[in-house]
Amino acid sequence: MNSQSIALLATFAALAIILNTIRIPAFYLPGWFYTLCEIPVIVSFLLFGFKIGILVEVIHILGQELIFPIGPGGMVIYPMGILVVPLMVFGIYFARKFMIHRRSLPNQNDEKKTAIYVTGFATFFRGGVMPIVDFFVLYQFLLPLALGRVIPVEYALGLVPGFIIYNVTSTFYAVPVAYFIAKQVSKHLRLEARLL
Repeated sequence: MNSQSIALLATFAALAIILNTIRIPAFYLPGWFYTLCEIPVIVSFLLFGFKIGILVEVIHILGQELIFPIGPGGMVIYPMGILVVPLMVFGIYFARKFMIHRRSLPNQNDEKKTAIYVTGFATFFRGGVMPIVDFFVLYQFLLPLALGRVIPVEYALGLVPGFIIYNVTSTFYAVPVAYFIAKQVSKHLRLEARLL
């Protein structure tokens, strides 16, 4: 990894920390927010691959907890990003493989089709896995452990439709924006992107 890559890695981690301060409440899911912090992390995955992407996410989580802590719940919720973002990136990776396999990889003039495929696959991966993880791991194990009290199963079951909506809609804005940014950064800085 050269100095330009290290500088970009640090920049993406810092951007993720800063963008996590912009929070738009998910009105249908108490205590949940839409943030833009996933975008620079996804970009780092696309440009540098899984090892560097995970490193950016870990730095983001540590920096977020140190600079902008949100209490005991944050110690549980922030680390969920280590699962959330790679799920979306796996979706992007498999979308590209699917398009190559079908010999329908679009030319540079057809980026809209690519954006639809990568967003669709990423939504399928995140929207299919994370609601289950949110219910069983987050609300039945980690949050009760961090908060010191049991969360009723009925309450968590009532949140499942919200989990699905949140994970699907989060992917709808994060993936296409990150994909576009990664393509532009790769082109303008002449980087050989790993997952594009």
